[in-house]
Amino acid sequence: MTQQTIGFLSILILMALIAIGCPIALAMIIVGAGGFAAIVGLGPALNVLETATFDTASNYSLTLIPLFLLMGNLIAQSGLSRDLFLAAKRFTGNWNGGLAIAGITSSAAFSAVSGSSLATASTMTKVAYPEMMSHAYDPKLAAGSLAAGGTLGIMIPPSIALLLYALITEQSVKAMFLAGILPGILGFLLYVITVIIMARIWRPVEDKQNRKARGSLGLVIKRFLPFVSLFALVMGGLYGGFFTPTEAGGAGAAMALLIAFYRGMRVKQLKQALSETLRMSATIFLILIGAEVFGYLLSVSQISFEIIQIFKDHQFSSWQILASILLFYIIMGFFMESLSMILLTVPIFYPLIIDAGIDPVWFGILIVTTVEMGLLTPPVGMNLFVVKDAAQGLALNDVMRGVLPFFIADIIRLIILIAVPMIVLYLPNS
Repeated sequence: MTQQTIGFLSILILMALIAIGCPIALAMIIVGAGGFAAIVGLGPALNVLETATFDTASNYSLTLIPLFLLMGNLIAQSGLSRDLFLAAKRFTGNWNGGLAIAGITSSAAFSAVSGSSLATASTMTKVAYPEMMSHAYDPKLAAGSLAAGGTLGIMIPPSIALLLYALITEQSVKAMFLAGILPGILGFLLYVITVIIMARIWRPVEDKQNRKARGSLGLVIKRFLPFVSLFALVMGGLYGGFFTPTEAGGAGAAMALLIAFYRGMRVKQLKQALSETLRMSATIFLILIGAEVFGYLLSVSQISFEIIQIFKDHQFSSWQILASILLFYIIMGFFMESLSMILLTVPIFYPLIIDAGIDPVWFGILIVTTVEMGLLTPPVGMNLFVVKDAAQGLALNDVMRGVLPFFIADIIRLIILIAVPMIVLYLPNS
């Protein structure tokens, strides 16, 4: 049996394990080590397990992950998320669908200090969903807007998905974060337009409270100020040359801690923030270890080179290659979690897109956009379940029906980003 055959069989076995419910990290470790042992031998495979674990756990660049997660969890536990929603509501609360727009706006702002879509969706649902229900919102519109708004966390920097893509492909973290800004804003605008359209279908409501009752402009600025300050510290320090990416994450986490204590966060809430950060970090790092082990198998089996040769033999153009990969990601998004998809598949496809002459930064944003869509698609769309769990008495069927218009908006965004690459590349190239 050739190396390539073992490699392709290993991928099929991996997919089968995932389909029967095996955790993705464990599946990658088992299949990666087993396939590597079949090609090279048992002794080297055991060495790979040891090396992959140590290299991942001791990788200095990966310390950004728990730092960004801690920053978001501290802000969530401090109660600032409610202030953020109230500040957004001050401007949009009396529009048709204004509370849903406020939920999306606050989700976008929270994404700028969180980096996690799941944390964004969970936090903002707990704050905004009861408010929408008190104004007789259709559950589909409320749940759909919050699930979709949560996906902005995977794109708007600092983003863990963009960070992992940059580390896997050895691209600049700064360039990837810059490239995500305009697509993130585009996604936000398309979601707002979707709410405005759907509010005419799903029982349009209007908050009759006047703006003065919802707070003065000075109070609104005060509520937005912590988020603006955090974003300015992290991104301004990073692009101003004051911080490395890791130092920017550390500075952001430290400032988030000060803000949280200033807001009166108790020791119990601090423990909760630390516990949640450890849990999420452990999950991500275990997946990273699995991806590292599986990466050794991909390397020795030379699958990527075999795939390149197949596309060359069939004379695929770069656009056909790109379309095939994106279609693959859309289909896989129905069955696989977002970060796992990136870690598992980017090492396979990256040599192919480089050989096809596709810009790797542009490709990274397209991939993250497509993976983001997977957060909204059953049966594994994580944001669907996060919103359902965070909102009391909400049916999963309502969440699934509610996200459909926003999924269509994501398809439109993907088409726009493909047709106009400069939306992605303008800031990095500048």
